[in-house]
Amino acid sequence: MDLFEVIILGIVQGLTEFLPVSSSGHLELTKAIFGENSVGKESMLLTVVLHFATALSTVVIFRKEIAQIFKGLFAFKWNDELKFSLKIILSMIPAALVGVVFKDEIESLFGGAVMLVGLMLLLTGALLFLADKAKKTEKEVGFGHAIIIGLSQAIAILPGISRSGATISTSVLLGVDREKAAKFSFLMVVPLIFGAILFDTKDYLENRELENTDVSMRTVTIVDELHKDGLFTDADTKRAYNAIHFKERKWSDAKFTGETETATIESEYQTDLENSGIPAERIEQIMSHDFGMVRPLQGPNLLALFIGFICAFVTGLFACKWMISLVKRAQLKYFSFYCFAVGIIAVSYSLING
Repeated sequence: MDLFEVIILGIVQGLTEFLPVSSSGHLELTKAIFGENSVGKESMLLTVVLHFATALSTVVIFRKEIAQIFKGLFAFKWNDELKFSLKIILSMIPAALVGVVFKDEIESLFGGAVMLVGLMLLLTGALLFLADKAKKTEKEVGFGHAIIIGLSQAIAILPGISRSGATISTSVLLGVDREKAAKFSFLMVVPLIFGAILFDTKDYLENRELENTDVSMRTVTIVDELHKDGLFTDADTKRAYNAIHFKERKWSDAKFTGETETATIESEYQTDLENSGIPAERIEQIMSHDFGMVRPLQGPNLLALFIGFICAFVTGLFACKWMISLVKRAQLKYFSFYCFAVGIIAVSYSLING
């Protein structure tokens, strides 16, 4: 994945996390445009970074509200802050249950499902259009409202249904004040985003651990094959193991961070073999053998991750403020037209290429 793709993904994530056009749907469509293999699960670290960026932008925008909530909670009284926090918790339960119980089924929907994304975008457009037509929107968010809004958030796990669009539209259709509906929608997702980040980080670390185990197993296999081929004697085994294990670890790190280039790994590998005392003719034979050690770099490098974070964070700040302003002025219908247009294009594309 190159820097350009990371920048585009950061901007897409930052904008669509808050604007009612479905971040998951647009990331799936972006994946289809770039080529499904270029934006796959191999960039798990990028996913964590971009989600953290948008979560942080939400915290920055609502820092005063969040500080007030914590201040009220530590008063240990049945006050408005405690009630609001309980409503947030209630709204989280449906999405959390769906995410845990149907994790595998949901993940299977994220794989370039252009037709599904198109249909769900059409549904999102309909919700936004109806919400803009709502007249009586003066209520506070009640406990019953929180549960219903939470159910809409759970449904919005599907790629193509906008989380913010679904929750804000549901709130407005229930008669909740537009500005309060927008703030509740954005604040209710912060704990879920941080929860998702923790799960993604856990998966990332587990994959790293599995990769480290595979590195040692691959190294033993490679050394054994080299030994059988007579490329070195028993005395060379330990030195060769260390050199090859070094290269395998470099490839493993490159797979997750992408910060080491192929030529650099090859050069360092050869230097390490030379320093290990293995005869030059054997080094040449070892370097000419392909034991599956050379793997494509799969993840974005650290600079790209930082730039992707900044893109998602800055665009997230802009999108969040803009969205609150649009909801207050009842101008969601323009996004409904956009969702209708993109949905029709996605469905048409899927039918033509299906």
